[in-house]
Amino acid sequence: MDTDVAVSAAFARLGRLIAAVRHPGEENSEFDRVLDVLKDLSRKEGIPIAIVGGMAAIKYGYERYTKDIDVVVAHPHLDTLIRVAPKYSIKVIWRDPHGWHKLQYEGVRIEIVPEGAKPSKDAPTTVPGPKQLGVSEGMDYANLEGWVETKLASSRAQDRADVVQVLKKTDPTAIARIREHIAGVHTMYLRLFDELAVAAEDEKQQEAERGGAR
Repeated sequence: MDTDVAVSAAFARLGRLIAAVRHPGEENSEFDRVLDVLKDLSRKEGIPIAIVGGMAAIKYGYERYTKDIDVVVAHPHLDTLIRVAPKYSIKVIWRDPHGWHKLQYEGVRIEIVPEGAKPSKDAPTTVPGPKQLGVSEGMDYANLEGWVETKLASSRAQDRADVVQVLKKTDPTAIARIREHIAGVHTMYLRLFDELAVAAEDEKQQEAERGGAR
């Protein structure tokens, strides 16, 4: 595939991603269908599922490309999810002993983020469960403060960039609410959050001086 075709395909995929998040079901794309099947599984099997990662970034204002769907599943449901997935035509690509399972549906990868696991080697906390992310039943997006917590805990360059871009789109009241939540999780995350909030405000000011965000 030449460069122009690859770029065009990536933009088309991004458009379908954004549509699936912003206008669920309208296009019946591969992303609509994978979200529908996960929602169906969640409801019928009683497994709460919280969407995090890049799709949640889109939900909260940062329309960026992602190759997969990241979802948090509670620890007691991890084995059940793997067992029932084939009933919904979801392929189990990798069964991880620690719960970081990899699934696939119609070519879309589904990355399982297990409650209680360490999000990164040096993280001082573990992955919160769906309930702590605001999803007590069914499938839904993690609430904004919970999503930020998962990003700060992973602390990869992409995760930090996601937080900065979302904070640029977030009103001050919501930012204060996120900060209050993070302050109750860990001081290390609070320091990082404050740094990223400053970076977001600096970028907003710079963009305003240069004619607005691109």
